[in-house]
Amino acid sequence: MDAPAPHRFVARVIEESENKIHDDGVARRFGFSGALVPGVELFARTTTPLVAAWGEEWLSGGRVDLRFRRPVYDGEEVLVDVTGGRLTVTGADGEVRCLGSTGRTGDRPDLADFAEVSAAGEPVIDPVAGPFGSVHEAGTVEENEWYLDAIGEPLPLYRERSWAHPGLLLRLVNELLVHNVALGPWIHTSSDCTFLGIARLPAQMTVHGRVTDVGRRGRHEEVRYDALVLADAEPVLHVHHTALYRLSTTA
Repeated sequence: MDAPAPHRFVARVIEESENKIHDDGVARRFGFSGALVPGVELFARTTTPLVAAWGEEWLSGGRVDLRFRRPVYDGEEVLVDVTGGRLTVTGADGEVRCLGSTGRTGDRPDLADFAEVSAAGEPVIDPVAGPFGSVHEAGTVEENEWYLDAIGEPLPLYRERSWAHPGLLLRLVNELLVHNVALGPWIHTSSDCTFLGIARLPAQMTVHGRVTDVGRRGRHEEVRYDALVLADAEPVLHVHHTALYRLSTTA
């Protein structure tokens, strides 16, 4: 199969999070109807039709970028459609929730700027251009299987081959922000990903990162950073990542 088939899934908030934008009460304070489904979990299930179509080739060398344009709430059914490389995630009401593009192969990024950086003592209030402190976590088969169950991933290859799910890898990129910046409620707004290899579990996971820009988007404070995820010291994912790290309730 060459072209990814349209794919429907039900978006879920899969666990209680320290990021309270995924809590009904807090999300409503910021003008939303309820808890936002995390962008990383939308990303995770958006990859399902891509992996179904392109398999190992895409997981080890493909690319996808996804921009979260409108809120997706817990329990909403959404449709993933890929046409000519353009990727669209649409709600049951016909309104576009996410936009992006994808390809079964991508250009290998320059990884020269990524290196081990010791974490600062405490997370900073405001990030500045330059390196983030690196993050290290154990990647386990058990965590991967929990995640597959939680997001309702239908493809069996992750279990059969003990491959880390792309969503679990992107969660590590979020952890880079959480470990380095003191956060209240915050929103992941986009990720431009290039896969560089498959993370075979168990593995020691490492994430290096560098802030490329800090500024404002409307009322909110925004950070852009690049990240590299490694499994047992081998590169598996490069990401240009964007988040609103400080939200304002002021109209």
